[in-house]
Amino acid sequence: MTSVAGTASLAAVLAFFQATAAPARPDFSGRWTLDRSRSQSPETITLEIRQSAAEVRIASTRNGVSSERVYPVEIEVKPAPGGRAGTVAVASARPRAFWDGVKLVTEGTGNIQGQTVSIKETLTLNDAGTEMTVETLII
Repeated sequence: MTSVAGTASLAAVLAFFQATAAPARPDFSGRWTLDRSRSQSPETITLEIRQSAAEVRIASTRNGVSSERVYPVEIEVKPAPGGRAGTVAVASARPRAFWDGVKLVTEGTGNIQGQTVSIKETLTLNDAGTEMTVETLII
């Protein structure tokens, strides 16, 4: 009987681990428009996001100027050159996207007033999937 009880306990533990597995990653695909009343940005911004397991494409229009960025999705987050995984002091020199739980993080470089900068954006969806929050860090 000990072996039967042991098997039942193991089954219960396995069921617990399956129930607490990582939450499903949200799909950010679609067209998103900035709600200027809830943002610190004075710009008019729309984003068109296409997401797959391999890459994230973000076409943006800011005050009438369009651009598109492609971020390869990294399954295992590797440290940015000169930094450690999870640090914000140094973003990757090449574009990349990775998951931080249910948050989608994109990193790359850009140009602001003639200066090359590192840009890290963290995208999250509300529970209903109807609102996206974008937190931007520029270094």
